Amino acid sequence: MAACALAAAGLVVALVVTHNGTGSSALPTTGPWRPLTVTRPQVPIIGGGIPVDIDPQIVRNDFSATLFPLPGTNHYRLEISNISNLGVITSLQWYPPQGVHIVKVLGSSAGHCIASGLTGFGGSQFPTIVLYPNILCDGLAMKAPTCTCLGNGGAVSISFVTDSALTGGQGDLRMRTATLLFRRIPSFLK
Repeated sequence: MAACALAAAGLVVALVVTHNGTGSSALPTTGPWRPLTVTRPQVPIIGGGIPVDIDPQIVRNDFSATLFPLPGTNHYRLEISNISNLGVITSLQWYPPQGVHIVKVLGSSAGHCIASGLTGFGGSQFPTIVLYPNILCDGLAMKAPTCTCLGNGGAVSISFVTDSALTGGQGDLRMRTATLLFRRIPSFLK
């Protein structure tokens, strides 16, 4: 009985000490006991839009691209070659440099290329507004190169019009889909 009385007394003392006599315990808020805070990740904005692949640690060099001026105000041609070691590229997306917007896609030498972007801004109030205009091409069949060092893969040429001159860079080109080859594409020749 004495052992039970001692245990009960110890329990009462422990409750009074840990709860400060108020019935609630105050937890420490510093060091390993500080509350967790979760911050939003930094999402890169390229050409006024969010790229498809948000992971900035992965760098791929799937294309060789050259931008040419065409006759007419703000008319350009973008020539793109497949230098990827993945295989046949079937769709891609091009974001113009910051501050430049795609007005119209005039045509392409392969596949189906259109001016794309985020629509529905403001619901039915602004149905024609397109945010972050870019060029989206699908139905391509840009064959894989025989060696990534040669740059002899399939190519596409896209003609388009912008709202201002392209003077600061070539924008950002992203592969959307590809048909993988199950053979190794070398990166150098012996």
